[in-house]
Parts: sequence; structure tokens; C-alpha cells
Amino acid sequence: MHELLLSSVIKEHEVPKILALLGGFTEMHERHQFTRVQHFEPSPAVKGISTIKELQKERHTNASHWNELHQILTKQPCTIQVRTRLTDSEVEGAKKGPRLLRWTELPDPPSQRLPPYMTQRRTVEIIDLGLEKILADNKRVSNIFEESYHWWQRDYFTEFALIRTWIAEDSLPSDKVMNLSAREPYAPYWMLNVRTLVESSPERMQQAQTQLEKVRDQFKDVLDFKIFDRRAMDTRILPVVTV
Repeated sequence: MHELLLSSVIKEHEVPKILALLGGFTEMHERHQFTRVQHFEPSPAVKGISTIKELQKERHTNASHWNELHQILTKQPCTIQVRTRLTDSEVEGAKKGPRLLRWTELPDPPSQRLPPYMTQRRTVEIIDLGLEKILADNKRVSNIFEESYHWWQRDYFTEFALIRTWIAEDSLPSDKVMNLSAREPYAPYWMLNVRTLVESSPERMQQAQTQLEKVRDQFKDVLDFKIFDRRAMDTRILPVVTV
């Protein structure tokens, strides 16, 4: 699969306007949610996914995705995300919702076909309730909480996500949720991502690019979609070079 997205910085005082704007544009009420995002790095002693043989036998519905991810990580160790949904009421407790593992590749460089303000990258996403056991050999390197609002454009599978983040202490256990109301967010602004997820074929990716270009044109007087350094989205764990 390939993910394509546009990103815009939204100041705190602009949030009510954006909520109303996207609600009207998509003709739907926003979905408000909290998500715990943890990043993991593999052990240097492990190549790929150590439990891949068990996963091939037990995960019939998503075995192909696990195989794909195993092949990727065998060739190039990367940081991966585990995203856990939390409801409003669960933010004060420790109950966990569905878990999503996400890997993303270094975004494609800008070209004649890909404008610099659009991110395009290969991705693997797997929903699995047993991720803690599967990633037992990995080291947790970050612990983040997101508050977000989501909308979808019905005909084009385009997601609009307005997000802000909190950084939790490394010592916070996986079964605990930080009190977000007692802490300031990581930054005094939100990020708006306009995202599509499509099959990795030239035709489908071109269709996604065309749709995002259309969205950009429709919001050109309201939103400024930024150009970001793609190296900031690099998940590869590169070897340390000593002199």
C-alpha cells in the first residue's frame, strides 16, 4: 500500500473554524478520539520479526502483511509504530482499544509527477491484538498521546485528521494513560493531515495524487499545505559510523 498526504499547521484559535469548515465540506460530524502512539526499535540481534513462523501459521487473515513487513525489516531495520485507540472515558483509565501496527518508508523525492508539498510513501498497516507479545524483542523508544478529530470524504476515501500531541515520560507503563488535562501539548498548534491510502500501482497512486490536488485547490484560500523535509519522516535505523 501507499500513503499520500498533505499537511497544514493549524493555530489553536483557528480550530473552531476548521471544525466547522471540514464538517460542512464532508457533510459529516467529526469523530473525536484519543490514541496512544508508541515507537519501537528492533533488537540488533534480531533480523526481521523473530516470531514470523508462528505468525504465518496463526494469522491467516493478515499473514501476507506480516510476511511483507518481515522481509522489509530483514533488509533494513526501522522504527515502527503501535497505535492504540482510546475513547474519551478511557483517557482517565487504562483500558485499551484496537491496536494498529504501522511501518512507513522514507517518502518518495519530489519529481515531475510528485509535487514537493505532497508526501507519498509505502506503508504497511496491521491490526492485531497480540502486538505486545510479537514485539517483545523490541525496545520502546517513545511514548506519545494524540488527540484528534477525523472526517472522511465519502466518494474518494480521503481522510481529514486534525491532530495535536503530548509526550509522555518514558517510565509510564504500557497499561497506564497520562492525565492529558494536567499537561500542556507538545506544541501550541495542531496538524491537519489530508490522507489517502491506496494500492501500490501507478494508476491508483496517480488517482490519489489527482484527488489531493483537487482538495488543495478547493482550500487554497484557507489552508497552507507545507513543504516538509522528507528526511524528518525517515524511519530507517542507520548504522553508526565511527571515525
